[in-house]
Amino acid sequence: IGIHAPVSGAAPFPQNSFETGAPVYWTFLDGKGGVFGRKVRIVFEDDQFDPATARRVCQKMVEQDKVFLLVGGGGADQITACAQYANSVGVPYLSAGVNEQGLTNVRAYFALSMTYSQQSPLLAQLAKNKLGGGSFAIAVADTPSFADAKASITKEATGAGLNIVYNETIPKSATPGQALSIAQAICTSDGGQPAEIVYILSSPTTFLNIASAAGGQGCIPQYIGPGITSGLNTVAQVGGRNIGAAKFFSPFPQLDVIDRLDPDFRKAFRDQGLAAPDDIALALWGLNKTLASMFMAAGEDMSRQSFVQTLESGKEFGSGVYPPVKFSAQDHRGGRQVHLLEANGGSYRTIAEFASSF
Repeated sequence: IGIHAPVSGAAPFPQNSFETGAPVYWTFLDGKGGVFGRKVRIVFEDDQFDPATARRVCQKMVEQDKVFLLVGGGGADQITACAQYANSVGVPYLSAGVNEQGLTNVRAYFALSMTYSQQSPLLAQLAKNKLGGGSFAIAVADTPSFADAKASITKEATGAGLNIVYNETIPKSATPGQALSIAQAICTSDGGQPAEIVYILSSPTTFLNIASAAGGQGCIPQYIGPGITSGLNTVAQVGGRNIGAAKFFSPFPQLDVIDRLDPDFRKAFRDQGLAAPDDIALALWGLNKTLASMFMAAGEDMSRQSFVQTLESGKEFGSGVYPPVKFSAQDHRGGRQVHLLEANGGSYRTIAEFASSF
């Protein structure tokens, strides 16, 4: 399996978490006979938060490392670029749900959780039914990959009767000066007062820069948004009080509930002599566990073609960590549920599991 993710650039993930965490589930499964007696090997590449680099490292993993399939760890532009390359050479490609634009007609691509657009109705419900409605700001990074998400949250927020006081695209990698201008606009958008709820879809670095700039003005709105990356504990640690009780959807729960949902997770790390795992490791565990269920369903003589056909068969695949997914030949968006995470004292906690409405 080839995995790419940004461990450098504007959305850095801890590299050690990927290198250590990626193979743990497969080593655990080896002790139970593997995948029809086969072992799974992980190849990992840093895509540097750059679409051209993502395409290059994905091509390297296919042509040199001979991976069976590719997995995107985060970054919508990078996922789109690599998925389109994978499709051109007949290699299956999976990631947690991101954009739909640029991916809807890519047969090789499968979303392992709800896309950003699919999450918009739930986010509007969350804002109206759980957060009291109020003035609503929308800040979305200026990249074509996010256009469908911006359109969908605008439509859903309007339909829910939310008072949209700010609705702008923002630089994909906002400088501190740009972040300050954005923060000032958000914090005065409601007749000179801060927007009460802010939907934000950006890189973690841009989100943190805006939250820091706003917090410096004593402005800490209720931040919300779709999964994946802003709900990581590294974001809560860096953001601290400036992100308040930020709430983000996620395809995986946080560490506070995983022992109940999957007692094997932490035990596998202990049994393999590894340090206590973080939430990146948890994300990889859930993803790999879902992949394993797909491999087993595809059978002992699995090929790339039969793997895709198995996914398109309508069978449901569950891991008990990620919400279950089900695809068809017409729809490769597999997710129907989310976990809801809330920032709490430098980390995130899970406040809703496997939710399909709010």
